[in-house]
Amino acid sequence: MNRGLQSAATAVVVTGMHRSGTSLAASLMAALGVDMGRRLVRADRRNPRGYFEDVDFLTFQRTLLRACTPADDGGHTDWGWTENERLDRERFPEFTEEAHGLISLRAAGGRIWGWKDPRTTLLLDFWDELHDDARYVFLYRFPWEVADSMQRAGGEVFLDHPEYAYPIWSYYNRHLLQFYERNSDRCLMVSANALRADLDRFRQLIETKLSLHLLRRTAAPVFEDSLFHTGNRDDPLIDVVAATHADAVALLRKLDSLADIPGGELWQTSTRFSARPAPGADGGNPADGVTVVIPCFNDGEFLIEAVASVARVAEHCRELVIVNDGSTDRRTLEVLAELERLGYRVLHQQNAGLSAARNTGIRATSGRYYVPLDADNRLLPGFLEKAVSFLDEHPETGVVYGDRMLFGRRYGRDRVPDFELGAMLGGNNIDACALIRRRCWEDCGGYDTAMAGLEDWEFWINTARHGWGFYRLDQLAFDYRVRPGSLLFSCTRTGLRGRLLDYLLDKHGDLFYRHLPAPVRWPADRLAGLARIALRDQAGLNRALRWLRARGNRLFWKTFWYFFGSGGLLDRGVQSDE
Repeated sequence: MNRGLQSAATAVVVTGMHRSGTSLAASLMAALGVDMGRRLVRADRRNPRGYFEDVDFLTFQRTLLRACTPADDGGHTDWGWTENERLDRERFPEFTEEAHGLISLRAAGGRIWGWKDPRTTLLLDFWDELHDDARYVFLYRFPWEVADSMQRAGGEVFLDHPEYAYPIWSYYNRHLLQFYERNSDRCLMVSANALRADLDRFRQLIETKLSLHLLRRTAAPVFEDSLFHTGNRDDPLIDVVAATHADAVALLRKLDSLADIPGGELWQTSTRFSARPAPGADGGNPADGVTVVIPCFNDGEFLIEAVASVARVAEHCRELVIVNDGSTDRRTLEVLAELERLGYRVLHQQNAGLSAARNTGIRATSGRYYVPLDADNRLLPGFLEKAVSFLDEHPETGVVYGDRMLFGRRYGRDRVPDFELGAMLGGNNIDACALIRRRCWEDCGGYDTAMAGLEDWEFWINTARHGWGFYRLDQLAFDYRVRPGSLLFSCTRTGLRGRLLDYLLDKHGDLFYRHLPAPVRWPADRLAGLARIALRDQAGLNRALRWLRARGNRLFWKTFWYFFGSGGLLDRGVQSDE
């Protein structure tokens, strides 16, 4: 059977990097009449329209790649990628007979058939040798969007190793490019970002370039914005990625130059941030605007997105300061160096902890309002302008905060309650990422460096005891990345939590005591009152009563936190809208 001629056994292979729109392309092929398989991976919350992924081909390719990649080389063997990109192709012939069986079974239907699985990208030559009449539809997507999608999907390997995203993207797309350059007459190269606006062109190319006469001539649009996140053409993230992942951006340009439906018109780089120290620095007085402080300790890959999120709200941000808190990770140091080269202000200090890093950044700036942004989180548009307006109009208020959008290990909107001091003493429910009046920080003496965890909680308590008000905006303020190994998870360890609670009770014991339930507080107060009357403030007895009072205070709150506090036995965790 000659290549390029249609037969009853013609196969259409849809593939590309994971999270790159291959499910979308496969659904279009199915709508046009291609048999994409009857045993498909089931739809789920992340892809309610379905993956259009043949279970038999998926299982076979997953088994093959895991067998041919070394387990001791890091990476993600389920996707056939290791840190040193070791894939033992000499073992591929061991799987030839089973692959022939899959092809024969599917081709027996007598109609145009196909399969979709991103792993096929690494096995294109293997399959091409086994099938005489195959056509190929390749999808590629902007690497910064794929990296974001991998984080949103919540796979722990990528939450632990965000630095994997761009190398895997490049690895997969190099395979696509090399195969396409050798076999372009039988392949379509399509930008997933451009596909939605060029459906007619896609259908025409299927018929003309791939010589496939389809059962149906039109495909109903299957796009859904919530399933395919995409940014603006001039998104600041592109500039930061171009500086920190230059090889990936160069490969994207090559793909765009050869693609049948390219996406090059949908993105661009610029130098608009390279000549100034921070987004929003327009010559005005920094004290009139908002300062954003980002501490970073070995979170360089996450930092890329945090910085870009600040650049997106540059008109509301006068200063951006990044504090390198003694990072030792090579990749983080590379990212910090590139950000400095772009003109961002980076302060370096020996590792001293999150509180000290925030204090360093705030101390080095002059804005009357500031936002502490963790390096693995992202500001959302729309929050700062409303928060600034509220603080301008309400001088008695020190803190304005909003809800957060969870992603990673958990997903959904975390709705934060209105501030109430008694509830705050029972456990923190406000994230550090809020708009804060600088005078609050000054009144509190900065963030307490003795709190090696739960520092936000202590800061809010301290702020409230100095008389400052809190206000909640009913809107999302930032994206919150829920990942293993974060400070939040480490602080829920019983031993560390206990030490932090002891310190907190020593520092703010009187405040906690005033908020004890009356049945707990009344006996000690009554005894103390009687002692003052009967014994005229006898020093020894009063010391004993103060000790009993403090013990009752500590016993109540320690017991409360044991059951209900963060990491406690009855802790329900983060509440979210699924």
